[in-house]
Amino acid sequence: MKLLSSTYKGELCAATSGLMYSLIGYFGIHIINAGNSVGNMTFWRCATSAIIAAAIMLPKYKAIELNKSDLFKIFIYGAIFYGPCSMLFFYASSYIGTGLTMVIFFTYPAIVVIINKFLYKTNISGIYYASITVILIGMLFLADLGDTKFSITGIILGLLSALGYGCYIAASQNVRNVDPVLSTCIVSLGCAFTGIIFVLFKGTFSIPYEISTWVNIFGMALISTALPILLLLEAMKYISSTKASILSVLEPVFVVIFGIILLDEQVSLMQGFGVIIVLSGAMLALRSKR
Repeated sequence: MKLLSSTYKGELCAATSGLMYSLIGYFGIHIINAGNSVGNMTFWRCATSAIIAAAIMLPKYKAIELNKSDLFKIFIYGAIFYGPCSMLFFYASSYIGTGLTMVIFFTYPAIVVIINKFLYKTNISGIYYASITVILIGMLFLADLGDTKFSITGIILGLLSALGYGCYIAASQNVRNVDPVLSTCIVSLGCAFTGIIFVLFKGTFSIPYEISTWVNIFGMALISTALPILLLLEAMKYISSTKASILSVLEPVFVVIFGIILLDEQVSLMQGFGVIIVLSGAMLALRSKR
């Protein structure tokens, strides 16, 4: 019974992580439209996320065990995987549109499966293969491909974004013993490091001055960075990285829901089918208690 309750907690954390990530586009578009580059947005978003995580961690700092080797690994995961994949998604969208970019990006559960199977020699339940297949079919219905433009560069950037996030999830399971709040702080610092190096190299560093921009940066840092990272790491304490990655794919379903609520968007019949199919794929993953 205890195993089932722990599994349920992990599943709930992974799904909630996807829910919170779904607002990243809402905040990101407002920040970029205010005159910030993708790299600049990434730096301020992740630096603010690190500060938020540090503030949460501060009261219990003395009780947290520090392993320098693990902390260095987590920083590298943030700098090499998480930070670049975030920027690559926005750049890919500028080439091929958000619809196709989203379809390509959400192949990352398949990347997690490949890494776990061939690198970590993990036995993968057959139901996960079925779940990923169903979800990818649903994504084709769910994504708005009306703004799609063909671009090899955009497709490559989208694939690299998916690869980066898949590697981040698969690698993070190796440091699951680190306190999730501390891990969130270090991942965010790694991501911010990538962002500041990129904007300094490009010469696009700037400090936002508008209050509205800082509101969006704080919202993006808290709701769509710190909390979802924390919840995903918490989820992987109880369920496999494969299942966690599949359940976090519920993000585009929540994007549709928030689009209706916040932006008064209309949902087409095809998108409605997509929502049902993606949810069905996630339900398949829930059937596995491995």
